[in-house]
Amino acid sequence: MAKRLKYWGWGCEGDGLPARDREALLSTLSRGFGIHGHHTGDSSPPPIDEIPLPPPRLDPPAALASMCTQEPYERVLHSFGQSQPDSIRIFAGDFAHAPDVVAYPRGEADIAALMQWAGEARAALVPYGGGSSVVGGVTPDIGGEYNGVVTLDMSRMNRVLEVDTESRAARIQGGARGPELEAALKPRGVTLRHFPQSFQHSTLGGWIATRSGGHFATLYTHIDDLVESVRCVTPAGVMESRRLPGSGAGPSPDRLLIGSEGALGVITEAWVRVQGRVRHKAAAGFRFPDFLQAAGAVREVSQAGLFPANVRIVDGVELAVNGAGDGSFTLMVVSFESSDHPVDAWMDRAEQICLDHGGLPDADWRTDPGAHLKGTVGAWREAFIKMPYNREVLTPLGIISDTFESAITWDRFEAFYHAVREAAREAIREATGREGAVSCRFSHAYPDGPAPYFAFHCAADPDGMLDQWRTIKAMVSDAVIDNGGTITHHHAVGRDHQPWYEKQRPPLFGDVLARAKAHLDPKGILNPGVLVPHPRPGAVRKRPRR
Repeated sequence: MAKRLKYWGWGCEGDGLPARDREALLSTLSRGFGIHGHHTGDSSPPPIDEIPLPPPRLDPPAALASMCTQEPYERVLHSFGQSQPDSIRIFAGDFAHAPDVVAYPRGEADIAALMQWAGEARAALVPYGGGSSVVGGVTPDIGGEYNGVVTLDMSRMNRVLEVDTESRAARIQGGARGPELEAALKPRGVTLRHFPQSFQHSTLGGWIATRSGGHFATLYTHIDDLVESVRCVTPAGVMESRRLPGSGAGPSPDRLLIGSEGALGVITEAWVRVQGRVRHKAAAGFRFPDFLQAAGAVREVSQAGLFPANVRIVDGVELAVNGAGDGSFTLMVVSFESSDHPVDAWMDRAEQICLDHGGLPDADWRTDPGAHLKGTVGAWREAFIKMPYNREVLTPLGIISDTFESAITWDRFEAFYHAVREAAREAIREATGREGAVSCRFSHAYPDGPAPYFAFHCAADPDGMLDQWRTIKAMVSDAVIDNGGTITHHHAVGRDHQPWYEKQRPPLFGDVLARAKAHLDPKGILNPGVLVPHPRPGAVRKRPRR
């Protein structure tokens, strides 16, 4: 029997941090950074039968009843994504906004019928892939002008429909989760090779809707680069782009839907570019005494035309928090992959660049093919896999543990790094009156700039944890925008980033986007509050300028 997904954290019921890892995490935060949790008794999530769910405000018509459910677990599961405020509200038992109906369409006709009913009933319709949003993208905080909320779970539209091995492309339904689509592609000798940290539970349609960035740090890392064409159902009709390797015919319809976050339509399928499965690999780690010194090595590797599968750096604080280092050095990880040829020559050149910038090998990749599974690199890899489980341990103890990411050009990176890191520290002090831990790593790197990924941990007041998070979020988001970065590199906009996305995009583009939504979704039922402004109670507050 398949395990159920948790409604209070990452993964399935029964999955989580082992007791030894929980104790190590709490000990590191306490002894290393002075971050102490509040041990106030039971830290388990509220049981389903004790969650005060509001009665459903609407019921599906008989013609749609077979694909719909109002079962309490389903309503609870679809009430939140995976963000820090979501976690806080879950452990506080705040499910007043739970969807009234959860629908599982099996095809486009079902989606069109659900849209028709939602429009007539004045109900909001929230598309739901894997529920892994960390920015409020699937949390149905809709507001009072709707008569209810229907969450549209795409998991039954999960098939690989065609594989074109000659052109190396595949037509896949939007609800296919990462492991499902890769399992179907494997017998054909190909892979999509898109592996975000949420890979196990997120979907192709979700990756496209949120402009997902995969685990690989350079070249074809964004889902944007892998999309050949997209098919989408909207309240105004079906829209499908022509399948082409490239086109100069005006603005791209694909680009309208990539990053649309369910506000313009529901992505039902896409042709995506696949690759031969990897046969040659090389990976190595290097230690640097300073984060900016390591960043210089990343810049040179990125601009040398080597295009490694991965080139990322992790600072000492991040390593220490996650038990992968003692805090005295920055780790750089470099790896190459190919389905066609050995990659040692590329690895040789990357290694020389690292040595030229003062890096020291963490393990010898030449003599030990498994070096990337040992030493600091191996410890970081294990920590990275376990990281999504940390929050469900920390939140009930009153410890905020969150991340935010951006991208910036190399010429502005150093000033950006210092300004944003200090803003995060100041935000923690202002919100909590305490010091916290702020770290940085690179998730991706480009010839023209890196994608700095910040993490922060701090002790909060149990009764004011959500407000304290909002203060920190607002201050760091202001700092990112004010210092020239993007409000999000790969976590999408959702409801949490909406005010800063408005500041980042040109005002005229915002007008065009709002008009596009009004045309495709004339009754405004699709995921209200993402991309296009939608007032709602409890939104992240922008701080007034001083």
